[in-house]
Amino acid sequence: MRDLMELLCDYLMLEDKRARGVTLTAAQHARWMTLLKALPGTGSAPGPGPEKERVEDGALIELTANGRFEAARLMGISRDGLRMRIQHPLLPGTQTLVRVIAEGPRTEYVYPCVVAWCDGHVMGLRFDGRPSRALLLRSEASDWQCPLNLQTGWGVRATSARA
Repeated sequence: MRDLMELLCDYLMLEDKRARGVTLTAAQHARWMTLLKALPGTGSAPGPGPEKERVEDGALIELTANGRFEAARLMGISRDGLRMRIQHPLLPGTQTLVRVIAEGPRTEYVYPCVVAWCDGHVMGLRFDGRPSRALLLRSEASDWQCPLNLQTGWGVRATSARA
């Protein structure tokens, strides 16, 4: 997961520079072209996933949602956006920050996004700005304190999958 987040963050940072009219160095341009070819994308947020996608699949992530933090499962990644499963979906057009923690070393990635579509508990987000990346030196550093239930990934408001 960490390698993919690094590639995605690098691509989005270079894409942000291009969008702002900053001229990339030859090395940056070569890196951008490599990432453009390596990361899948169609120009819009990833669409709905396969029919057989299981609820418990995907990496656990957090995002801002209507004045609170919400847990979600990351189901799909492209250079244009993310697809996730979430218990309390957001409305299309809603701006949010998506937080991914990757291990080895423990690194936080935050991606500004806009909800592009929503279908039940699955939604697609398109990237909307420059991401940030930070090495977490302490386990509690920069925690958003989202109450995650690691068995279900839906947090304390979960009404299903309780034993």
